[in-house]
Amino acid sequence: MNNSTNLPNPDDWAAEQVQRLRDQRPYRNLSADCPDATVDDAYALQKAFVDALIDAGDWGSVVGYKAALTAPPAQQMMGVDHPVIGVLFGGGERVAQRAVPTDRPVMLETELGFRLRHDITAEQTEEEVGTSVQSVLPVIELAAPNLEQRPNAVDLIASNSATYAFIPGAPVAAPWHDTTTRPDLDQVAIRLLQENDMLHADQAGSIMQGQWHALSWLLNEVMGMGYPLRADHLLMTGSIGALHPGKPGHYRAEYGSLGSIDFTL
Repeated sequence: MNNSTNLPNPDDWAAEQVQRLRDQRPYRNLSADCPDATVDDAYALQKAFVDALIDAGDWGSVVGYKAALTAPPAQQMMGVDHPVIGVLFGGGERVAQRAVPTDRPVMLETELGFRLRHDITAEQTEEEVGTSVQSVLPVIELAAPNLEQRPNAVDLIASNSATYAFIPGAPVAAPWHDTTTRPDLDQVAIRLLQENDMLHADQAGSIMQGQWHALSWLLNEVMGMGYPLRADHLLMTGSIGALHPGKPGHYRAEYGSLGSIDFTL
């Protein structure tokens, strides 16, 4: 962390953010309190917030991690030149077959998720990362920045990168011990529809330099931040296609050979 006298005490910051989450109030913007805060500062406060959520128990245990700001235009808007990460909690999981409850405005994102076959403690390469995957699945993220003011990157990171809820689809087993047998997930065609209106259509490989690159980047970034990677953890590699405000209605997300997710807000 830097030496700014304005930087919040991590424990105090975390306690306040947890209380704001419980009260359904927006989070504080770190940049408003400390304009000189760096990305490293923001991750240190994110870690304190995550630890406080674990201790509080309100949102269950850590069940995985996600990439955010994977698209260059989103990075430019937030003032960074790289993606960022957030931590997923079990309390954020939603069931697709039911009306999905929310207590704040959300943005809908279509993503791919990967379940880990085993604990990971060593750096992952793009070429071999598939051997660490137990299954791949479609996922809908319900992202909620939930900040008092329009955020920049440090605001987003410090508040756990807009992490709120997610809807996992049915997993597809991934017996890819041989790297030559893994599928080209970048070619998976994805569509999001609300009622009869198509909101977007894109291919899974539109993020970063493709899905396997995004997954290896995410795993290595998570390890670099000191977070553990456990068997069955879910890794979400980032939004495929545009983000859309979550308005009341029925939605269908189609993921080609990986299946679909139907849900209602």
